[in-house]
Amino acid sequence: MVSIGQNTDSMRSVDAYKYLDQKEYDKALSLADTLIAQYPGYAGCVIFKATVLGAMGNGKAGNKLINKFMDKGELHPRGEVFSAAFYMERGDSKAQAKLYRYAISDYNKAYVSVGNSTQLLKDVLMGRSRAEYAIHKYNSVHTDMQELLAKDSTDFSALTMMFNALNMLDNTDEIMIYLDRAMRLYPDSDIVYGNLAYRYQNAGDYKKAIELNNKALELGGDNLYHFNNRGFEKYKLNDLAGALADINRSIELGPYNSFAFKNRALVYIAMKENGKACADLHTAIELGFAQQYGDEVDELIKSNCGGKQ
Repeated sequence: MVSIGQNTDSMRSVDAYKYLDQKEYDKALSLADTLIAQYPGYAGCVIFKATVLGAMGNGKAGNKLINKFMDKGELHPRGEVFSAAFYMERGDSKAQAKLYRYAISDYNKAYVSVGNSTQLLKDVLMGRSRAEYAIHKYNSVHTDMQELLAKDSTDFSALTMMFNALNMLDNTDEIMIYLDRAMRLYPDSDIVYGNLAYRYQNAGDYKKAIELNNKALELGGDNLYHFNNRGFEKYKLNDLAGALADINRSIELGPYNSFAFKNRALVYIAMKENGKACADLHTAIELGFAQQYGDEVDELIKSNCGGKQ
């Protein structure tokens, strides 16, 4: 978070972030406009307003606001230069608006000018990796997380992001190294147990995977990914009722997860309920399964739904 700055009085700066933290967005927005009017050349005020707009669900407006300010190509009254922190904030704003490629461009600018701040470098690498992951650049995520973990080998967010990338790259050997480290550092983490379960699932040891997902759910409570994975594992062991119950719970928790709809379709196909299966397969396509995971759903539709998409 970029501070509003030394040129603003401290009480109003505190109030501004208090309103934001308390989700009193109208008050935060009003105060942001007041600060911008009083300090028109200070980027921190503009970035604060963009942050508020993003929190209100209007990330595109926040992104345009920062672009307008930062791309003027002139020195502002305060003599302010656009540092890594400002480019990172603009990248965050673009990422909120799902403009991931443009966000990566700003994170790249931040990365080049980050200087000696280890924490800021970590923030830039994490922000860039999230944007990269969103557009399926998993090798780039892997590279960024290698650099971040070289700076801080205990960073849990970086370890989790590394798990995600290596899972998508299906790199079992390397992920086991990071999972071993995470298990020693965070022995009570459901995320670690869930990722370890996924490795056993990929190896075909579904009983062990279920055991580990049971532990993950015990530690983490309701987690749509643990339920979805355990449901798939039960499906592979022909426990169709148990599989359906778990995947239904996953969909209740996350109705946007295309993979869960694909998995439930597999269960319905095994139950010879092709009508329900085809409805789920079409939902999976609508939710973007093909763009993220490939053509498995297309092939299932061709073989079970008359080839109609």
